[in-house]
Amino acid sequence: MKTKTLKHCSDEKGMALVIVLMVVMVFAILGSVFVARTVNEKNTAEREKLLNQAYYVAEAGADAGLAKLDSLINTDLLTTVNTTNPNILGNKAELYATNQDGLGFLVMYVKQNGTAQLVLNGTQAQYSSSNITLGSGTYRYDIVLQQKSNPVFIATDIWDFPYYYQVQTTATVQNVSRKIRLDGDLTVRVQRDNFAKFALFTDHHSLPSSATVWFTSQTNFAGPLHTNERYSFAFNPSGTFDGAVTQQHNSARFYNNGFNFLADADANGTTDLPIFNAGYTRGVSQIVLSSSVQQADLANQAKGGQNINSNGIYVPYSGSNLVGGIFVKGNPNITLGVDGSNNAKYTVQLGATTKVITVNRGANTTSVVTNGGAPVVYTGIPDGVDDLGTIIYVDGTVNNLNGIVQRDTELTVSSQYDINISGNIKYQNYTPGVGTPGTVGYIPPNATGETNLLGLVAWGGDVNITTTAPNNIELHGIVMARNGIFQVENYTNTGTGPRGAATLLGGVITQFYGAFGLYSSSTGGLIAGYGRNFVYDSRTLMGKTPPYFPSMKTFIAFTNDLTDKVSYQEGGF
Repeated sequence: MKTKTLKHCSDEKGMALVIVLMVVMVFAILGSVFVARTVNEKNTAEREKLLNQAYYVAEAGADAGLAKLDSLINTDLLTTVNTTNPNILGNKAELYATNQDGLGFLVMYVKQNGTAQLVLNGTQAQYSSSNITLGSGTYRYDIVLQQKSNPVFIATDIWDFPYYYQVQTTATVQNVSRKIRLDGDLTVRVQRDNFAKFALFTDHHSLPSSATVWFTSQTNFAGPLHTNERYSFAFNPSGTFDGAVTQQHNSARFYNNGFNFLADADANGTTDLPIFNAGYTRGVSQIVLSSSVQQADLANQAKGGQNINSNGIYVPYSGSNLVGGIFVKGNPNITLGVDGSNNAKYTVQLGATTKVITVNRGANTTSVVTNGGAPVVYTGIPDGVDDLGTIIYVDGTVNNLNGIVQRDTELTVSSQYDINISGNIKYQNYTPGVGTPGTVGYIPPNATGETNLLGLVAWGGDVNITTTAPNNIELHGIVMARNGIFQVENYTNTGTGPRGAATLLGGVITQFYGAFGLYSSSTGGLIAGYGRNFVYDSRTLMGKTPPYFPSMKTFIAFTNDLTDKVSYQEGGF
């Protein structure tokens, strides 16, 4: 019995050992599964993290590629075209357009320091970046441009080159990659450069009397400035300039607490200290103001090629079709307006004759009513021979000008002599300013994204704000006095007191710098005339100009529709 009992105990111990081993194996397997699952989940989470990181790096790379494309066109191409001999550039642009070779034009003129930035590869032009590090990852992008359609001849010295583009970006973070593609289209416009882009241009930066014009803390310009002489700066600050400032002379004038002197410098220590946010370059080449040839062309555009010798108000036509613009021989009063159907309306009065000219752009018709009689309706609009935009040319002086520029209208009013502004001239569509000019929190007006645009060109006289104009006058447009000034009449008349601010939304191009107001020598406060509140119309910096506005000798090339219709796709290239 004892022996049997010992044997039974031994069997039980063996069975227990087997069970223990089986349990251990089960736990080992479960542990292995748990560890494997934990490792797998960790790897999955890590990969998901890397994928997200790679996505954000790729997104940043796509934005960088789009910014580079903008730089290729609006910096490299613009700079190369602008510095190319105008005659050569004009011939080349016409040749590429005639040969329907938009890609060839890009490869030829998208250069940086003379080095081509694009490579022609069959039916596309390409730019490829190097690998760029961002955080823990890297990205690279390829810009691909294809011709969307054949180049288009718009008018003399203006061509459009349309393209499709892709920005293909690959990002990598620890061997995990993501891809993003941006697609869109753009149109590069090549055109002769235009004076309308200047916030201020003077041939002689002084009053006609040769008196010095000082820039002070009251000076604030957002766009480009140029003078064919020199600028003068007084006090700290001596004005703030957000656009490029250039002058022909090598030296600037500094007030120096009344002991003024000339120096080839940006500032006079901290005594006379202007703020240049986009550079101040002295010793640049002279920019010649527009010639009489352009004036004659503008007049001919308005006359539609017809001979006009007698005083009168003319809307040149042939049969039932308009062939020119609006031409006035004499000294008229002109009111710009908008009728009840949102059509542009021009009321022109000359002596005993008044014509009301209404332009229906949608129907492509123009109605002319003389002295309240029956309307005569013509096909077409008064946009000159080349159909660039509405034009009014006055062979004489514009005695009074005021009104509203219709929202769909680009208009130039040009005169042989003076243009006298007797009231507000505003765009129908614009964003008004908020607050009081010159005070903290003031928000200036703007016309960003709008169509309405006005140019005023006085070829042989001045552009004057008259004594009948209202206080705090508003003027929207680009003002040019080819041989004169932009000024306020009788600005020294202290009997009327200060007239508030003259707010200009646009730019000024003049032979001399005109006076607007009279300031107290003791307090610096305005005692007569207007204070200047000149607000730059940034649309003109990207080539938007009033029709037939005087051009310069150089050419420019630009696009302003890069992100208008951009689409996004992840992967797939």
